[in-house]
Amino acid sequence: MKNYNLKSLGAGAGLRHEHFQEIIKKKPAFNWFEIIAEDFINIGGYVQECFEKILSNYTIIPHGVSLSIGSTDALKMDKLKRLKDFCDLINAPWYSDHMCFTMVDHINLEDLIPVPFTQETVDHIVSRIKVVQDVLERPVLFENVTRYITVSDREMSESEFLNQILEKSDCGLLLDVTNVHLNSIYHEFDPYSFIQSLPLERVGQIHLAGWEELPDGNFIDSHDAPVPEAVWELFKKTIALTGPTSVLVEWDKKLPSVERLLKEAQMAEEMMHDVVKAAA
Repeated sequence: MKNYNLKSLGAGAGLRHEHFQEIIKKKPAFNWFEIIAEDFINIGGYVQECFEKILSNYTIIPHGVSLSIGSTDALKMDKLKRLKDFCDLINAPWYSDHMCFTMVDHINLEDLIPVPFTQETVDHIVSRIKVVQDVLERPVLFENVTRYITVSDREMSESEFLNQILEKSDCGLLLDVTNVHLNSIYHEFDPYSFIQSLPLERVGQIHLAGWEELPDGNFIDSHDAPVPEAVWELFKKTIALTGPTSVLVEWDKKLPSVERLLKEAQMAEEMMHDVVKAAA
């Protein structure tokens, strides 16, 4: 297995409402777009009209932020079924979400909260992923998240944790290279060694993004800046291990022009091409 048996779409970008009209009129040379699934499932009117026009010209991949796979709250089966219908409607080749929890006692925390790295958590998440896969009937990828603190009651490393879940549930990995880099700063580990330790044949997609550096020297995974050089370098090393895949440049705040966003995606495309060509 390579790339989790998914087609490599090359480099893409996040689809945001502010860019709708320019994308419709100019049809810029993006390979594909990723959307925040929750922002598009119940659309209508003008937004739906624009979305359908863009969908007619581009592959669109839904990326969720509220599945809360690590929560102890029951999975919302009605929501999953609506998500399945939406994925079918747009012919999504896969769906992705985050390896975290966002819900506690049915209250949305509106943040991606890391889970404890314990065997109990592994077993719990694996059982829930299997339900999600059964309902969605398509490949499902889960993304490694930024961890600003280390959960104190963990029983294994993050790498061991991810390896167990991916293998036992037979799901794919959305590898966020920026999150690995930031976590390596917060938790003092080598980011390349961490990536090497993962089941890279299950990487079906990659995320890249910039961040905000605070006055005290800390970082916020804000997706509001160009991809930094350190992440580009880690990305190139990663592609040398995984081969070509679908890579997304995330930019959610302080949105640049479509032209600037396309330039960032094209940089990722060119780097991926150069790395693969050099290895041939």
